[in-house]
Parts: sequence; structure tokens; C-alpha cells
Amino acid sequence: MVVANARFCKECGAPLAGSPMLMRDLTWQPLLAAALSLLPGLGHLYRHRPLAALAWFVGVLLAYSIAQPFGFILHLVCAGNAALSGALSEDAIVARLRQRRGSSRYAPPPA
Repeated sequence: MVVANARFCKECGAPLAGSPMLMRDLTWQPLLAAALSLLPGLGHLYRHRPLAALAWFVGVLLAYSIAQPFGFILHLVCAGNAALSGALSEDAIVARLRQRRGSSRYAPPPA
């Protein structure tokens, strides 16, 4: 029996064909959040996370004042976090890790 919207095999945990890395039922547009992050924190504000927006804004400006390369790297992290935090399918990532390592380290314990 196949379950609708199944992403993984219920017996072995292998990802089914076409398993997406990004969630499909997002309430925001990841690319828009990343683009808005040209001004640090604006992408987080777009996602209704005002405290995170303020923290990223202050943090990135502080990093730029300390060292410009450090500020630029933190700015990229800010944009990536605004776009992808909560958008990545953790199940797909864990399945890929399990598949690459070939171990059952990430598998649930047998019942």
C-alpha cells in the first residue's frame, strides 16, 4: 500500500523518487526573503520574525564595523537563514545523510 504524499519508504527509510528538499506548503517565498535581506533583517521581518530581524540587523552592522569580510559573510548567512530556515525538509536531509554514510546511526531504534 502506498500512502499519498509519502516521501520515504516505510520499511527501509529510503527517499522515494522525486523527494523534494524544500517543503511545498510554505507561507512565504524563500527567494523574496533572501532578496529582502539585502538590508539585513528585512527578510526576517517579511517572515514575521521581528526579534530575529532586529538581532540580524544589529549583528551584521556590528560585524561590518569590526571587519568588512566578516560582515559580508554574516550578511550572506543572514540572507540564507531568512530564506531557508523552516523551508528545508529535515526528513529529506536526514535520509540523505543516512544514505551517504550507509549506517543505521540515524535510523530509529528497532521496536
